[in-house]
Amino acid sequence: MAPSTLVENPRPDPLNSEHVNAEPVHAEHANGSLDNSEPANPEPTNDEPARPLGATTQSAEAAEAPQNTMAPIQVDDVSTDGSDFESDFSDLTSLSSSVLDYEYENGRRYSSNRHVNYSMPNDEQELDRLDLVWLSTSEKFDQNSNFYIVPPHVKKTDSSSWLMLLKGEPFKAPVKNPQKILDLGTGTGIWAMDCAEKYPEAHIIGNDISAIQPNWVCPNVEFIVEDYEAEWLYKAESFDLIHARLLAGCVANWPQLLRRCYDALKPGSYSELHESAFWAYSDDGTCPDDSPLNQYLSALITASAASGKPYNIQAFLKGWLIDAGFEDVTQLTYFLPYSPWPKDPYLKELGKYQQVMSQQAVEAYGLRLCTQVLGWGVDVSKIFQAQCRKQIGDRNVHAYVKEYVFYGRKPFR
Repeated sequence: MAPSTLVENPRPDPLNSEHVNAEPVHAEHANGSLDNSEPANPEPTNDEPARPLGATTQSAEAAEAPQNTMAPIQVDDVSTDGSDFESDFSDLTSLSSSVLDYEYENGRRYSSNRHVNYSMPNDEQELDRLDLVWLSTSEKFDQNSNFYIVPPHVKKTDSSSWLMLLKGEPFKAPVKNPQKILDLGTGTGIWAMDCAEKYPEAHIIGNDISAIQPNWVCPNVEFIVEDYEAEWLYKAESFDLIHARLLAGCVANWPQLLRRCYDALKPGSYSELHESAFWAYSDDGTCPDDSPLNQYLSALITASAASGKPYNIQAFLKGWLIDAGFEDVTQLTYFLPYSPWPKDPYLKELGKYQQVMSQQAVEAYGLRLCTQVLGWGVDVSKIFQAQCRKQIGDRNVHAYVKEYVFYGRKPFR
């Protein structure tokens, strides 16, 4: 199905959340006036506000009450295509290569495990993007400026924006003095290594289907090449925390996976999931549902579902955790700008990292699905992806993505 014939899919269903922020977002026009009009495509929900950026934690009663106490988020009046920021990342060094054989397809490298249906690449370009998800910020938080100070040696990659959103915390669950932690789908291992430094007494295990992790690691980190969807060999009730981040599109049976997490956790321990909504939202209509980016995301939602490993799963995770037996299941909602369009310095910095990561993610998330599932030609796919990257880099497009953290506790005996 060619892009021009896409059937428009509805945007992802809004989630019910007890932990969201409730301050409104306003855009400042070039003349300085504020646009307080309703967005072109509002999401009617009593539980999740449609237009905030950032996040806070509050009770359900407080979330339902009308609030407008925070300063409005303003759009920066500087317009650019974002190419100046991309140049900051041109000197990134490559991550270590895998010791395994791989498949090469349309210029990208993929896992050679033919028994695993996995659409994401694992080449150097993808490893850089994965790190940008967590390490785009540093471990130093400047309380005066509300910024993380990025050390010169830190690679700016896909993991960065998450660390920035979470204020440098590797997880949000109230876990005290963990002794054993499992990181599902560890990727480059960057989260596991960061967690190992923060908890030197803990044994951190990261598993993945590809051996793309570095050889130089903290002594309390262990990387295992395995498929987390296969039968688990971990001892029952042995972990204090099981963490998974951005596994949407990589899991065929979420209820089964979460039940295995439940069985492997000690009583009173937690499982935590970090996922993104597969949609680009805007409050002023600059990123409508029929924009190239949302048409593309809509196509990937359809393709991933057809492949058996859907991307659009965030609306179900809370219920799946509860069904698996977890208690005190909590959902945190964050809003992340796609580019540095906000005037607020903190949100602008977040947008810088998100822009680079998102522009790289366009091909990573979709090239194999477009060609193998949707039947698009490679050239057609890449032209459509180029249109998405251009839209992401346009600061006149005031788009943001919704990020979610879910965690639940295994009951005490």
